[in-house]
Amino acid sequence: MFNIPQKKPLRYTKRMNRLIGVVAATSMLISVGLMYLSVNVIPYFTPGGAIFLPVLIPAIIAISHFVTKPIENIIAHKFIRRAKAKLKNTNLKIVGITGSYGKTSVKNIISNILSEKYKVCASPYSYNTPLGLSKTILENLNMDDQVFIAEMGARNVGDINELCEIVEPTIGVITGIGNQHMATFKTIDNLVKTKSELVRYIENKNGKMIFNIDSTNANKMFESCKCNKVCVGADVKENIWVDDIVCDSKGSTFTLHIGKKTKENVKTLLLGEHNISNILVGVAVADVLGLNIDEIAAGIQKLMPIAHRLALVPSTNALTVIDDAYNASVDGSKVALNVLSKFEGQKVVVTSGFVELGKEQFNSNFELGRNMAKVCDYVIINGVINYEAISSGLIFAGFDEKRIIRAGNLSQASSMLSSITNPGDVVLFETDLPDNYL
Repeated sequence: MFNIPQKKPLRYTKRMNRLIGVVAATSMLISVGLMYLSVNVIPYFTPGGAIFLPVLIPAIIAISHFVTKPIENIIAHKFIRRAKAKLKNTNLKIVGITGSYGKTSVKNIISNILSEKYKVCASPYSYNTPLGLSKTILENLNMDDQVFIAEMGARNVGDINELCEIVEPTIGVITGIGNQHMATFKTIDNLVKTKSELVRYIENKNGKMIFNIDSTNANKMFESCKCNKVCVGADVKENIWVDDIVCDSKGSTFTLHIGKKTKENVKTLLLGEHNISNILVGVAVADVLGLNIDEIAAGIQKLMPIAHRLALVPSTNALTVIDDAYNASVDGSKVALNVLSKFEGQKVVVTSGFVELGKEQFNSNFELGRNMAKVCDYVIINGVINYEAISSGLIFAGFDEKRIIRAGNLSQASSMLSSITNPGDVVLFETDLPDNYL
């Protein structure tokens, strides 16, 4: 098993090297202690006490973690203070984005549109933690940048408050609220409470909030928000909206309206109607920051798909491959299947299912199976953790059990495609879990 290539190899950072050093020192001390006991306390135990060292490795790692934790906290707080001090010396317009899903997509959309008028710095990839945002500020933010966009992630109550104290946003964005990370949040109320920390912060700063109310919980947050606010969504026909929507396998076209007298025909390469809702969020931010409709439309037309988020990727065997493998959500999977349904040819989904959903995990994966049965011709289930739930959902919905294929890892799943696909078929990679879940 140790020869299996890792999806994300271990990086030996300074923090990791410090931990390894403490683990080595702790192991040596325990070894010496065990050897002393085997010689002086149990002299007739010929194998020696050190033979028990492998059994103690989990305890040694736990001890080393608690030994290094105070040191790491000091280093982290110093790093964060430096980032906050750098921000204090700027005159930036700061946008904070949070939600259960869609944060990275919306962040990139906002960044691309605003770049038509401003110099923009956005946190890269999914850098959405205190250290990730601090790293972005210290290494990526230039003193002549005009807008900083911070993606804000959370796994526990209070996480968004901590991020707000670091970046101090004056414009807040709520993308959508689902059931992500329920293993740590426990209840949807805790999740909503945490995401609402951004709303409370913006209210106290007399800033502006923007909500994508296609999400039911985001809509509830919009209704209770007491500060200056804007809502956008598929059914909203107020200040910012779209009509004449056409979505296909090549992207979308629509008419964008900003105000009653201003409209523009727009085309985007982004797949799926959900991305039109994401674009509307970006338009709302751009409107707040003074871009005109021509600048906004130009930014939209330059948008490119983000890696691993409903992105079409090249294939050497005449297949259409849709990569939606990053951090899938329950709501996101429904969107991905809707996009898949618009393609011609036999349809195959490769999936590992959802994790970190607590008590909802089986039901959510069961529902994924039911939804896939409506669209797919074959399903390859990668890994074992969610196989029972997904396959049960597929079979319950009347899916042919012979078309459910089990794979041990992503490489194995990919190799199986050649036996069930033909040129012109479509393959959707929906979720790709880290190695520890497979």
